[in-house]
Amino acid sequence: MSVEIRIIGKGCFFCKQLRKIVDGLVAEMNLPDAKVEQIDEMAALLDFGVVNPPALVVNGKLKMMGRVLVRRRVRQAIEEELASATDAASPDRGG
Repeated sequence: MSVEIRIIGKGCFFCKQLRKIVDGLVAEMNLPDAKVEQIDEMAALLDFGVVNPPALVVNGKLKMMGRVLVRRRVRQAIEEELASATDAASPDRGG
């Protein structure tokens, strides 16, 4: 399953730590098609409304911002978007 993950920040310690967490989770969760990108442009912060970097954006949705160094929360954010993408791709089972 494909997932796009962006880490938006200015390259600070917390941005680098978040990148390490994300890279570890991508491997752990077996997401070989995941596209992980670190963005340090001020325009990207403004585009997503980030006031307290780093920010985690998964499949275009701002999932969290600030000192997001809690691995469990980052994993949960990725899993939520994977589930959402799976639900959107599934045919309607209602009758």
